[in-house]
Amino acid sequence: MWLGRPFVLFLKMVNVTITARYLLLEREAVRQGDESDTPGSTIAELIKWSYADSPYCCFRDENFDEVKQLFMERPSIAELEADERNREFDSRLKAMELAMKTLDDEGVFALNQPREAVCVLVEVMPPDEINTEIALRLNRVESPAMQAWLAEAAE
Repeated sequence: MWLGRPFVLFLKMVNVTITARYLLLEREAVRQGDESDTPGSTIAELIKWSYADSPYCCFRDENFDEVKQLFMERPSIAELEADERNREFDSRLKAMELAMKTLDDEGVFALNQPREAVCVLVEVMPPDEINTEIALRLNRVESPAMQAWLAEAAE
C-alpha cells in the first residue's frame, strides 16, 4: 500500500484520541458553552461526532510531516481528469480504511475501553454516503457506539 508504515505509525496516535476523547469532549463542550451561553450538554450533543470540534483536531500536527509528505508525493487530485481523480480519491480512502482496520486487528481500539464503545471512522467532508459504508465495514453494526453513530450522524 502506498502509504506504508509511516501512515500506520501515525494512526497509532488514534489511541490517544480514543482514550481521552470523552473527558475532553465534556471540557470542550463547557468551553464552547461558556462562550455562547448555550448549555454544555447541548454543545456536547452537537459536537460529539465533529472532527473539527474535537480537542484533537490538528493535535501534534507537527508529528505528521512524514504522512503529509506521502500525500504530497501523490498526484494532485485537483489536477486529475474525472476518472483518474475518482481512482486516486478511492485509493486514498481505501488506504486510510486499511490502516484503521490494521490498527483494529492489532487491538488499538480496545485499549482502555471495550471495542464496542469505539466507533472507528474514515470520513470525507462534506458528509457523504461513503462515510456510512466505511463505518459499517470497520465496526460491528450492533455495537453501542456504532448504533449511536448510525442514529445521530450517518448519511
